[in-house]
Amino acid sequence: MNTLPVRPQRDPWWWLPPLLGAAALGSLFLVDFFFYSFSVMYTDSCGPDHCPASVTVPLSAAPVLYGAGILLVLLSALLPWRLTVRPTRIALAATGVASAAAVVPVLLVIHR
Repeated sequence: MNTLPVRPQRDPWWWLPPLLGAAALGSLFLVDFFFYSFSVMYTDSCGPDHCPASVTVPLSAAPVLYGAGILLVLLSALLPWRLTVRPTRIALAATGVASAAAVVPVLLVIHR
């Protein structure tokens, strides 16, 4: 008896989580850039070398968080287009958006 190998079924909606994640990242960019630019201006009084760590650590963490969000959304688009990978793709895109959304609270805790 000849049996054909079963091919994994392709996900017809593979593009939806990365697209929604990229749209959310695009809208978050404006908010994140607004808060980041005003936070950088907050350091004008102490200069880049004399600011306390409570100011400089969030300023250096904010671009890393947003960049990690971009990488996670991009990774969700690069996963195989199989149905079994759909939950992983959704989780990666959602985690990327959450990482980029965490920039605003990180910047709001800056104090001297």
